[in-house]
Amino acid sequence: MKTDKDLSPDKKSTYLKAMSALEMRNYGLVVALMGEMVAKEPEFFAGRRLLREAEVMRARSGKSSFLGISGSGISLGKSKAQRALESGDFATAINEAEKALETDPMGVQPNKDLHQAAEMIAKAERDRIATSLQPAVGSAVGEELEKAEIALFDADERKRTYEAIARFALETIALDPKNAKARHEVGRYLMEIEEYEEASKTFEDLLKANPMDLDAREKAKEAAARRSMQRGKLGTSSFADLVKQRQEAAKSGNEKVVGAAESAEELAQKVYDAHEAGKPDQESARKLADLYYNREDFDNALEYYRYLSGLAEGTDPGLLRKISDTEMRRLTKSIADREKQLASLASDDPAAATIRAEIDELRRGKAEQMLGEARKRVERNPADLQYRFELGEQLVFAGHYKDAIPELQKARSNPNSRTRALYLLGKCYTERSMLDLAAKTLTDAASEIPGMDGTKKDIIYNLGLVYERMGDKDKSLDCMKQIYEVDYGYLDVAERVEASYTA
Repeated sequence: MKTDKDLSPDKKSTYLKAMSALEMRNYGLVVALMGEMVAKEPEFFAGRRLLREAEVMRARSGKSSFLGISGSGISLGKSKAQRALESGDFATAINEAEKALETDPMGVQPNKDLHQAAEMIAKAERDRIATSLQPAVGSAVGEELEKAEIALFDADERKRTYEAIARFALETIALDPKNAKARHEVGRYLMEIEEYEEASKTFEDLLKANPMDLDAREKAKEAAARRSMQRGKLGTSSFADLVKQRQEAAKSGNEKVVGAAESAEELAQKVYDAHEAGKPDQESARKLADLYYNREDFDNALEYYRYLSGLAEGTDPGLLRKISDTEMRRLTKSIADREKQLASLASDDPAAATIRAEIDELRRGKAEQMLGEARKRVERNPADLQYRFELGEQLVFAGHYKDAIPELQKARSNPNSRTRALYLLGKCYTERSMLDLAAKTLTDAASEIPGMDGTKKDIIYNLGLVYERMGDKDKSLDCMKQIYEVDYGYLDVAERVEASYTA
């Protein structure tokens, strides 16, 4: 999620000026400053939240046409936001909804328009992650893998941002204490995006207000059950809580996290007090670590995951993997951030060379760390074939083909990673010019995939290159034709196949 650290210096200055204006209760100035910024920086969630807070406070003070009365959602004809939604222009729909919210911040219809537009963007990112990016990560190697990981990271970040905006719109409607239906909608959406912890709290609060609310009772049970199976993420701050009591900005420039259950500060205090008393509170420490992880504050997340691992004396494999995953996510995010910085600079900018060097150093550090972690896991669990596969994979990425061969040969016995192990093993044989073994291994790998998915295309293409090096042009061309029949645009397959007919 974009923060003030991601803003250009002039936009960050505007944001800080708006925060100061809010402290001075100059709500009109906040709206003027942040309205324009949110239109230009739609993924800067803290800015949108600041804007809405000012709009609501201005309305409640009677200094706008809103006069403190929540919008009824009644309108003549379709709004501009609704027309944009129908046309599929969700970015425009968000901007048009924001314009309507300036004078009616708690209006039902403009907030519903904002919710729908943001959710459609979030859904597109969820679909993108599920259908294209994750398979790409599974089949890529080396720099391709890194690019796929960064793309997956960016898509996940964008999904989470627009889910937060969609949720925020529903929470704004629910600021009306008489609107129980709106609070039900908040709970429903929290369930939909798997925020079970907060969904449970939302439905429990509805039950406290109305013990006869049978729907809330059922939903509270369902949320609690799902939470027990898969602990929900603590997401962005509740806007209702924000309006009641705006939290003081932390020194880092990020606002204090206020969850529906406990804030980061409250959890941290509980963990510290329990540690000092000699009775570590592992549940609170894990909750806090997960909270930081989900907010992409990987430095703090690592601190608490390592604390928990220390309590387990390094014997909890789940925590060790979580630490490794968090370290990788931190490096991937750092690389992605530097790549964005580099893309914004001219090629001859003196700063570009420095950033390129930083990216290269981060990549080296990531490769070394991933290989080191893979070796450690095998040392701890030498009989685990999945760990053998992961070590072999990292050795391939690092170019240590000879060392990778015995690990991948062992990993072939694991049905969960067999095909991928064969593919990488074939690459190792190819790199070591053991072409007959490479051809046999890649042929075996291809035979185990029934359809022509992305992985099979990669395998067959590499098999074709092996045959080409072996001087068997017919078999090489046959491999390329298999891909050509289903994917004209795959690498240089079309050029190779079509050239064979004009030769």
